[in-house]
Amino acid sequence: MPDCPRCHQPVDAQALACAHCKIPLKAFGHPGIPLYRSKPEEFLCTTCIYHEDDTCNYPQRPFAKECTLYHDRAEPLVPQT
Repeated sequence: MPDCPRCHQPVDAQALACAHCKIPLKAFGHPGIPLYRSKPEEFLCTTCIYHEDDTCNYPQRPFAKECTLYHDRAEPLVPQT
């Protein structure tokens, strides 16, 4: 069970918002759209593959703290089988 990024309480993986602090956990209230958040002192763009290859068109780039398209550049886009 994942933890809430704000209050660090356990939350259901399909929850739209944290039951404890009410922070949104899914983008646009849709359970299929994850909402990625950075740590308070960091930006997501510094570790995002789309920022690195300059294909990101997100308006908050390069200072995004939340994003729906984030992909960690350390992880392959297509899982190796």
